[in-house]
Parts: sequence; C-alpha cells; structure tokens
Amino acid sequence: MTIEMPARDVLPEKEEEAPRGKFLYAVILSDREREFGPIGLEGGRVYSIPYQDIAAVVSDYPVTEIKFLRKNLSPYHLTIRRVSQECTAIPAKFGQVANDADKVRRVLKANYDELKEELIRLRDKVEMGLKISWTVENVFEYVVEESSGLRHLRDRLLKSSASLTRQQRIDIGALVYDKLNEMKNAITEKAITLVQDSVEELEINQVTEEKMVMHGAFLVRKDRQNDFAASSQKVAELLGKDYVVKVDGPWAPFSFIRRIELFQVLNGEDEANEGNGEKAA
Repeated sequence: MTIEMPARDVLPEKEEEAPRGKFLYAVILSDREREFGPIGLEGGRVYSIPYQDIAAVVSDYPVTEIKFLRKNLSPYHLTIRRVSQECTAIPAKFGQVANDADKVRRVLKANYDELKEELIRLRDKVEMGLKISWTVENVFEYVVEESSGLRHLRDRLLKSSASLTRQQRIDIGALVYDKLNEMKNAITEKAITLVQDSVEELEINQVTEEKMVMHGAFLVRKDRQNDFAASSQKVAELLGKDYVVKVDGPWAPFSFIRRIELFQVLNGEDEANEGNGEKAA
C-alpha cells in the first residue's frame, strides 16, 4: 500500500542579515553622549559616541554597501544639518560604517589631535552665502551700453554698413566677453571689500550662469552674522537696481572643512584609518 502525503510549501531560506555597525555622520566637539532622535538612515536613532571632548555622531546600520540613493542621502544631509545647528561639527564623507562602537573610539583616539584642531578652528562659526546677479534682460547688450568704447565701436561699424559681418560679430563678441569678466571681477572685489571686516575666511566659486556676477561662501563668527548682513545690504545699495544681491545661511561651514574619512567608504570590507589621520575632501 502506498500512502501519499499532501505536498508542503517549501519556504525560501531566510537571508542572513548583515551585522549591525555604526554609520558615521560627523565628528563633533562634545564631551558627553548626545541624542539627536530617530532621524538617521532608515529612521535610525542618531546618537554620539564620545572620546575625551570629541564625539562621533552615528546610527546603527548594517555593515554592508550603501548606495547613493535619495532615501539614503536625504537623512544623511538632514542629520548633518541638525547636528550642525547644535554642535560644532565636521561632516563625514557619505558611506562610512564602523564595525562597532569600540572601533569608533579607537579611531577617534588615533586621530584626536587633527580632529580637535579642526573643530576648534570652526567653533562658533557658520557659513553665509552671497550671490550677486544681473536683473537685466540681455546681459551682453547691457555690457555694451555700459562701455563707451564698445558702444562707439558698435555704432561706428553700423554706420559703415547696415549689418555686421560674421567676423565683426565674432570680434565684438570677444570684446564684450572680456568686458563682462572685467565687470564681474570689479564687482566681486567691491563686494569683498565691503564684507571682509565681518568674515574670517572666504571662498569665491566659479560662476557659469550668464547673469551670475558672483557666488561666494563666507566663514562668519556667529556673533558677526548681523554685521555680515548689514555689509551685504551696503553691497546692494552700491550696485543699484540692475543687480540683485541675495544672502543665504547660516549653514554649517561645509565650504571651509575637509569631510573626514575615518573609515573606508563601504563597498566591501570595513577598514579603519587608525593612526594615520587620513581625511578626504
């Protein structure tokens, strides 16, 4: 006699979960454990692991590769922004995971002097942005009208012919471009002169937009923010109606720090920079 047993569903084997490590957001100037709430990757609790008077800001996260996806980058940036509002902070390069809290402490100890020096340099300072743009409809026509030499050249050429030749347009275009950059540089120098007394350091970014005159980042002491705003208003008053001056911030001073890389950005085996103090921009 044969006995047939009912078929049973074969359950797939459960994937083994990766061990939980410590995802690094920043290093802060703090001598105690701090809680920042469930704002980390995957809603993880963000907290600090102190060593002496500095601390690593972390959340628990699997020791596995972390992809550059919005769902990961958004909480990473949010956490750094929140932490920077409360503490002096050096943001960590995205994707660093330590195996455990002991490894975090060992790396903080090995890199203590360099981290502490950078944190002291940034203490009580914020980043302010200053952008200057033209409001005119056509920048090149505006530059020609503002330059008597270019205006006279254009008018003289048009008097001799109803329209400009292709080569003449190229030649005038090159002259206008040179004058445009000359005006941008002059305005940038004026703006820096007016705000420099209220700033510690500055970074002037290369501008690529046609109507953008200047885009600068300024390291400002927290107690001088109002002075910087007042100086920026003087810039706007000096330039007049053809320009718009925009101030933003305060932000964490990202333009003035090197993002730390205490652990290898995880795409395989975790490896701490114990003893060499390596940092990555």
